[in-house]
Amino acid sequence: MTAVATEKARSAVAALAERCRPCLQCGQCRAACPQGLDMAEGPRRVIRLALAGDVDGLLGCQDVWRCSECNACTKTCPMEVDVAAMMAEVRQLQRDFGGPRCPERGAARVAAGLLRHTKTVDGVAFGAVMATRGFVPHDLVDAASQGAHRIARHLRRTPRLASPTNESTLFYAGCALDQDPALKKSTLSCAADLDLALGEPIGAGCCGHPAAASPPACLVAAGSVVTACPACDRSLAAAGVATTPLWQVLADAARRQGRKLAARAPRFVPYVGCLVDRDEALARLAEAAELAGVESVTTYPSLHAGCCGGLGGVYRGPSEEVLALVEFAAAEHAPIVTPCLLCRDNVRSAARRRPAGVTAWFWPEFFRAAPETSEQGGSDA
Repeated sequence: MTAVATEKARSAVAALAERCRPCLQCGQCRAACPQGLDMAEGPRRVIRLALAGDVDGLLGCQDVWRCSECNACTKTCPMEVDVAAMMAEVRQLQRDFGGPRCPERGAARVAAGLLRHTKTVDGVAFGAVMATRGFVPHDLVDAASQGAHRIARHLRRTPRLASPTNESTLFYAGCALDQDPALKKSTLSCAADLDLALGEPIGAGCCGHPAAASPPACLVAAGSVVTACPACDRSLAAAGVATTPLWQVLADAARRQGRKLAARAPRFVPYVGCLVDRDEALARLAEAAELAGVESVTTYPSLHAGCCGGLGGVYRGPSEEVLALVEFAAAEHAPIVTPCLLCRDNVRSAARRRPAGVTAWFWPEFFRAAPETSEQGGSDA
């Protein structure tokens, strides 16, 4: 850095340290963090670097890019330090003054570069660029499977849905669901079975995660949209777009119509990941279980919201929490069900490392509308 840049960095770190001054170094932030055990240093260490005025240490800290922005650290701090905001500020410092070479930062740069030229991030191109920069996937089997899905989609040239009509609900699929045409078709079919028409706007584009790009203007102008991805929820919420998770809409539709759901198995282990509201998501999965007459196994509460290993938007291998989740599900002889498609893929990757016959399902894959009977009423809406 130049002398001027160095002085600016020191001034920024001094201002950050002042906001972190109340910190007691109690460690509750790291204990609350879903990724805490997988971080080399964690939020407490980052605050210590700020308090010590260690500019080089902060600019070289990779852990700030592994933060999923769940705000658990801020909520648990007894001194009311906004730890999540501090982590975000250090990330900005690294953008401004230089920092470590890590997959998370590399992904953001590559995605941002692609979005400058196209409306969506091409998964094949994205993976190729990341590979040329030395970021090889941890799970080559999963990467190859996803690559095959994306290439097949390009060959079929599946068109996007037309803009939603007045009778349909605006649906933003996001890139994760878009890259699996078979699952997307199944998800739309699940909604249709519950008389819920989902209309996807043409040119919806990428929500910006993890590149922090602006969401499409059509979404900003539309008001509330239904989403299939917690990462999309976070990105769109930051831009002021109201969202409702698809799994919540489907459960509400079934309840409103007095419908039952069908399930793939008589019992399952719920897993909600670290990006959604844990209590709300578990309650909704329990509601779906009730509608399907199956059991939601929650006898090991600490496993249901740990990080799946997708730290900072890039899969870095299974976390200890998700490996324990897989072993728990194997012992319970039950599949894992999650409202997050990214978590589903990462849990499946972890399950392959512990061959135990455990399967992970996305909510609309596991639950479907049960056939209507003469005893079931129509919609109350």
